[in-house]
Amino acid sequence: MIEQYFEQFFAHKRVCLLGFGREGKSSYRTLKKFVPHCEIIIADSNADVSRQFKEEFGHDANVSLFCGDTYIQELDSCDIIIKSPGVSPGKLLKTGEKKKMVFSSQTAIFLELFREQVIGVTGTKGKSTTVSLLQHIFSIAGRDVVLVGNIGIPPFEMLHRITAETVIVYEMSSHQLEGCNVSPSTAILLNIFQEHLDHYESYKDYQLAKLNIARWQQPADAFICNVSLEVISQLLAEFNCQGTLYSLNQNKEGKPGVWCDKNDLIIKDSGNNIHTIEDLCSKRKLPGQHNLFNIAAAALAAYLFGVEDRFILQGVSAFEGLPHRLEPVRNFKGVTFYNDSISTIPESTIEALKTLPGVETLLLGGFDRGIDYGVLMKYLHKNPVKNLLFIGKAGKRMCLELQSISGDRKGNCLLFDTFEEAIQKAIELGTRGGVCLLSPAAASYDMFRNFEERGEKFRQIILGLKE
Repeated sequence: MIEQYFEQFFAHKRVCLLGFGREGKSSYRTLKKFVPHCEIIIADSNADVSRQFKEEFGHDANVSLFCGDTYIQELDSCDIIIKSPGVSPGKLLKTGEKKKMVFSSQTAIFLELFREQVIGVTGTKGKSTTVSLLQHIFSIAGRDVVLVGNIGIPPFEMLHRITAETVIVYEMSSHQLEGCNVSPSTAILLNIFQEHLDHYESYKDYQLAKLNIARWQQPADAFICNVSLEVISQLLAEFNCQGTLYSLNQNKEGKPGVWCDKNDLIIKDSGNNIHTIEDLCSKRKLPGQHNLFNIAAAALAAYLFGVEDRFILQGVSAFEGLPHRLEPVRNFKGVTFYNDSISTIPESTIEALKTLPGVETLLLGGFDRGIDYGVLMKYLHKNPVKNLLFIGKAGKRMCLELQSISGDRKGNCLLFDTFEEAIQKAIELGTRGGVCLLSPAAASYDMFRNFEERGEKFRQIILGLKE
């Protein structure tokens, strides 16, 4: 089936790989395997990609490279453009140019092939935790499962592993969903908050990209969705998604859903039947109310795929989470240090503060993408943290905004030029029994490659402290 698909859609075509990072290289290898004589154009704004390609793949007579300033000049000559997730056609091209071009992606192609086997998970926060928990549950149950997508595994890299019995757990970013007109048979939409506004022309465009996970579903499909968020309920009122809607962590009269009732997880199916998984909500290791949403979504998806309750319970009770997500790093001289570098939006920082009682010192800030910090500043005004240490342009904006609504906090707000200086001050300010939390509410691109590198730097400094 895979060979036939690629032969049908790509043989005798001029194909552009727009963006040549991890996913672009994966697309190249896949095309060479299934349609070896396909004419390929590689287009990337990074001029160094030409050298990198030759070093990694050698000479290929069927490949033309357009890198650097001229990288878009041949796009309109291509029959199909497979774009990498980080590329935004809306910002790259004029409207007139866009209409002439056929864009696709690994995600769109993969869903064309395997949508019935896919559990797709998206949301501004919680995606990686939820897909990792799902993979863990299916593995414990002895099911054939693969994990792909935004978690770092291009889906084409797993084509050789997939059989008719394989469950495919797919972490889907807004970038990967952008432009898709196919949805997975089981879709999970955890939440939508302001993020990636530097990539999209508007916040609404970001929302619409997220909604693609369920927008093209069929009536027999399942859509697990956090309808309690106003931004999501408004989208659902505007677009008629065909899949059966399961309300996440809400018991809505006569409607399918999943929620915790004290210790137990309750599932109400499309026939209004009630199924209970006893003790699942109380035996979790993942902390915080926000993780109950992730757990409930994963448990329901596994249940819909026929996993027995005992395996779901085993998976949830054993899963400890991922690095950089409310990760306890160390207790040093009575102060507990937590790494929540994954927090790149204000809402996730608020959840971290709700989850960890006694936060004495909070490290905030980083790269400023123009998102609204009002909700976090109002929370900090009403729920004061003793020491607020700010970094970067985002930190400066937060600090000024907080001081404007809470003048008496000026002595508690400190600005730093470097990440290391802020951490050293946090160490100095810590008192026995207190908590120091890195939960920046901002991206890391001003000082680090990504949130993982930022979190690892924090861990190294704290773990390197001498008693």
